[in-house]
Amino acid sequence: MSRPFAMAVLVPAFVAITAAILLGLLGVFVVWLCIVAVLVTAIVAADIARRLMRRLAPPPIAARPAVGVPGR
Repeated sequence: MSRPFAMAVLVPAFVAITAAILLGLLGVFVVWLCIVAVLVTAIVAADIARRLMRRLAPPPIAARPAVGVPGR
């Protein structure tokens, strides 16, 4: 087998293998990015829900200030 013919046969295979590896790594990165996005979204949603519940719900009776005569 001559050297140019071997190069002509091996280069496309090398390019295909390299492209497959890079696409696999890109897929792993996209899956990781989706997982991180879901976690951040859950944290933000929980924070917004807690803030809304605190704002909309009345405070417990023990947390309300006592009614009294000022200055005593």
